Amino acid sequence: MVRLWTVSVALLLGIAFHSALAAERAPLPPIEKVEIVNRAIHVNGEPFFPIMAWLQGSSNFPLLRECGMNAAAGADLRRDQGQTLKDYLDLMQKAGLYGIVPYRDDIKDHPALLGYIHGDEPDLPHDESDAEVVAASPLRINPQNPLWKLVDGDLFSWTVFDPLEGAAVTVRLKQPVTIASLAVYLTVSSGLSVAREIAFEADGKQILRTAVAPKRGRQQFQLPQPATFRELTLKILAVQKGDNVWGSLGEIEGFDTEGKNVLLAKPRSVPRRMPAETLEDYQRIKAGDPSRPVFMTLTGNFLPFFKKYDEQARKRYPDYIRAADVIGYDIYPIYGWNKPEWLHLVHDATDLLVRMAGSRPVYAWIETSKGSRWTGELERQKEVRPEHIRAEVWMAICRGATVIGYFTHIWKPRYQQFGVPPENRKALREINDQIIRLAPAILGDPPRRAVKISCDGGDVKLDVMAREKDSELYLFCVNYDERAIPARATIAVEGVAAGTNIEVVDEGRAIRSDAGSFADQFEPLAVHIYRLKAR
Repeated sequence: MVRLWTVSVALLLGIAFHSALAAERAPLPPIEKVEIVNRAIHVNGEPFFPIMAWLQGSSNFPLLRECGMNAAAGADLRRDQGQTLKDYLDLMQKAGLYGIVPYRDDIKDHPALLGYIHGDEPDLPHDESDAEVVAASPLRINPQNPLWKLVDGDLFSWTVFDPLEGAAVTVRLKQPVTIASLAVYLTVSSGLSVAREIAFEADGKQILRTAVAPKRGRQQFQLPQPATFRELTLKILAVQKGDNVWGSLGEIEGFDTEGKNVLLAKPRSVPRRMPAETLEDYQRIKAGDPSRPVFMTLTGNFLPFFKKYDEQARKRYPDYIRAADVIGYDIYPIYGWNKPEWLHLVHDATDLLVRMAGSRPVYAWIETSKGSRWTGELERQKEVRPEHIRAEVWMAICRGATVIGYFTHIWKPRYQQFGVPPENRKALREINDQIIRLAPAILGDPPRRAVKISCDGGDVKLDVMAREKDSELYLFCVNYDERAIPARATIAVEGVAAGTNIEVVDEGRAIRSDAGSFADQFEPLAVHIYRLKAR
């Protein structure tokens, strides 16, 4: 009888649980109005915490809902032939999602339209050069490796000559130069053809003809006498043939009598779109539909840590921010660089962007798996684990993010838009359910009393965000130390009385405070949320 009763109760609880899930996954209410209030997005007059995925085909919408997301950003119409952006939003609405999509005149006032989004990462840098290097023979040019890389000073880059045998390139200079020696860097790799004999011509006159060794590194050749010219042509006269007809060179150098490379033309980093262009886009969107906010995702290069832009170039970022109503960024420490020790950058970048954004909501894109195309072979890539995802999400929230996004694309072992492994899908569901349930508190008011977190006897990086909602004080805390070390933390709360009961949310435990503070243990990357009565 006891066993039967237990099974019956479990069955009833299971039915109740799945009924609750079904209710959660019901379509969101149609959007009538979107506002920004106190750095948070409000939908139909109520605070709303968007949790979104990036660039998903409509077949993935059920997966987003299963993982607790309520929105998708970007629009992938390529996988659904004949689908319009309106069709795409219709499918979002049916799946229980809101959309943040590129602007189109025919989707204004769509009930699933949460906002518009700029083209991705307008600040993404690429190199441009003033050097003029042209093919002097028929060559197939890889646009990813332009010929000017031959004189960019990067000895580890390479430029394809296809075909290598008989190839010729000319460097055209703005002013005449005089050189005493020349140097080349060959690329030697399995299967590639390799140069065996080369010649240089200065303004059409041969100044050097020499054999080259099939080896890496600088091979420098002294000229019989100094040569002055405005055009220098390199010709590949003979090659050691490989499996492929193409080969490559790393660099061409020309040294004057003092040893200076007078061919060097270092490139400059230029953003994909300048701030003024993004502002024009923003103004066009707002003129077409002022009722929806405009989102913009930046790279992490506004953070000085990356040193991709110098201080002067980083001054562009306030102008980018002015071209958006909601501003975000993407930094993937493990997925993007294979560096768990960079996890704290999510905290630091959110902190800086919130300060730069003023009254605008801020979001962070969070990594969800390995499988990157940027970090080498899959076997060498480090795992993105549930604790990493959870810590990064709460680093961002604790520093003021009021929107969270997830990047789910993988390229290895094969491309998938939603390549999140099962254990991380489960973690996403738990994290997102908790955010949605606690959103009224997360988006609540700053407290009327001081709150501070510190590490007992150490320097572990800890953070706390305090908010008040419905006469309760919530403390959202995270151990964001990249060294993944534990800490005993003291959370000081102004005016808290000794013996106050502090609930640890979703952990089934409580802590009794001392006068003015309480203590708790934070394991590496731990997140704890506390609730107590606001005075």
